[in-house]
Amino acid sequence: MKDSEATNWVTSWITGDTEAFAVLIEHHGDAVYNLAYRMCGNRAAAQDIAQETFIRAHQRRHQYKPEYALRNWLLAICANRCRSRYRGWRRDKNKEQAFAEKQAIERDIQDRDNGMSEQRIALEQALMALPETLRAPIVLRYMADMSIQQVADTLSIRLSAAKMRLARGRDQLREMLQHVAKNGKTS
Repeated sequence: MKDSEATNWVTSWITGDTEAFAVLIEHHGDAVYNLAYRMCGNRAAAQDIAQETFIRAHQRRHQYKPEYALRNWLLAICANRCRSRYRGWRRDKNKEQAFAEKQAIERDIQDRDNGMSEQRIALEQALMALPETLRAPIVLRYMADMSIQQVADTLSIRLSAAKMRLARGRDQLREMLQHVAKNGKTS
């Protein structure tokens, strides 16, 4: 989609054109779903979060500022939905629920394992083992291809905090992957 064409679709959507909204969902849906999946590690939860993201975006379409990229605005909403859901899960979970969720994430990773290299599998598992505060910046920077400033803006944190979280996340990933290389298992 060209920039001028995208601008026309966004303008139509803001004024209430549902066809334009459907085009925008089709155009940005994969990016939103991929971010949600990378942040929560579960397909069903990622689908729910992606739907919630577009519902919230549609409800708040008049708050969108056209001088910013729509994709980044949608990804910011998605990241916030993931963080909200994560806080709710963490607060409400008992041990059985935590165990069931961990198994669901491991099943999803195993389902994707067909054809994936061992290094890629180890990276996916290590990424999911990171705390959400470190995982989100890593996913946004390296998987959603955002600049560090965009990561900071998306997560509503300072630039220095984004840099610090990225450095800590990379360090923890490196440690986990070195541990896997030595012992053959993530923990």
